Amino acid sequence: MAEQMSWHSLREFTREGLMVAMPLCFPGQSVPPPAGETAAKVMALNEATDSLYIGTTGTRAHVLAALIHQDTGIVHDLGAVPEAVSVDALQVLGGEEIRFLASGPAGAVLYGCPRFLGSFLIQEWGMSRVPYRRIASVLGGQSIGHALPTADGSAFVGVTADSGEVFRTDLHNGATEVLGQLDPRGKYARRLVMDTRGAVWGTFGNAQLWTLDPEHLQIERLPLWLPGAAGREQHTQASAWALDPVTGMLYGGTRPDGFFFKLDPAARRLVALGKPCRQDLITALAVGNDGRVFGMAGTAEDIGHFFCYDPAAGSLTDLGIPVSTLTQRQYGYHYGAAVTGVDGEIYFGQHERVNYLWIYFPAVPRRPVPAV
Repeated sequence: MAEQMSWHSLREFTREGLMVAMPLCFPGQSVPPPAGETAAKVMALNEATDSLYIGTTGTRAHVLAALIHQDTGIVHDLGAVPEAVSVDALQVLGGEEIRFLASGPAGAVLYGCPRFLGSFLIQEWGMSRVPYRRIASVLGGQSIGHALPTADGSAFVGVTADSGEVFRTDLHNGATEVLGQLDPRGKYARRLVMDTRGAVWGTFGNAQLWTLDPEHLQIERLPLWLPGAAGREQHTQASAWALDPVTGMLYGGTRPDGFFFKLDPAARRLVALGKPCRQDLITALAVGNDGRVFGMAGTAEDIGHFFCYDPAAGSLTDLGIPVSTLTQRQYGYHYGAAVTGVDGEIYFGQHERVNYLWIYFPAVPRRPVPAV
């Protein structure tokens, strides 16, 4: 009798919760932007309308609006940004208009456009595309690495892509001030984070931390260094960040070796938390509603690995390879941004040639059964 082969899983794929990969369109009504133009770089959540905005990078840059609640379930392309290859910062102003910074061969520009409002009925949909409004050129022809909206929403604070200059741009008129320079040799991170006080944090040099005081707009170089492999400090920078809005803790990941750490900005204390998996480079982080930190690791040459840090248990767990099995099967390799939604869902922006919006629904623990 022939031996019967039984299929079994090694549990190498998403081990907890559910991943769903949404196409970057309205299925059956629109088509996604062309391949090579949809790698997610930045995201901004509009909590008032449960909508998400995505800024992409590629041969052309786009701004996308994603709506998954009620009867929506779409990603709408607001259009290619003129002469831009990267959207570097996004902000929703008062729920009515968005502002964003975009870089191209001629430098960086501040743009504005109305927030996306779709008209959704049972069988008829209305989706408009309004041209972007060019507000001002910024930084005299330089490109931007990354920028964040200030706590009061009046400006972007960011770092240039090549010169290492820290700058501040007014969101209304584009007036830009250079606040200082980190490292003209290019040894600085192109990813920043803001704490609950409004201070901006980043890294430069040999894995060293810097911060920008929100009141005096002064750069302070700190005697704090990121974790990394011995002898590789000169290569190490922060590649991803996330803020816990409840505890105020900052979490970060590094390139090129993929170490994970936490930073207490008030105490100015940094603690290494380990390496989530064998993959190098942590690319995206988000803090869930329950305080757990979810992230993605892996370079463009790897298949991605999804991981979770539980601060209550002190555990760091590899949750496996991202996979979506609903509708069309998709595997996730590389990601560029993450943000937590209003209902606890976590959005991950894919960063490849052909991309999807990945939505993770964390597992909800079962209630204990009461004793009889």
